[in-house]
Amino acid sequence: MIIAVDGTAASGKGTLAKALAAELGLAHLDTGALYRACGLTLMLEGADPSSVDEHAAEIAAKNLDFSLT
Repeated sequence: MIIAVDGTAASGKGTLAKALAAELGLAHLDTGALYRACGLTLMLEGADPSSVDEHAAEIAAKNLDFSLT
């Protein structure tokens, strides 16, 4: 089952998603956190944020280590 929660900043999306996942016994995947982690990885590797290419972003994303909670 996949449930997507969308909304404006600070509207409670994360709180709702975590509570819903816990209630239904599902894993919670914070895609915003994954996006930020990928950006941080690129930044730490010295990538220029104004000219990051798709290939570099793909490599950074594939090298992320995460687990579902």
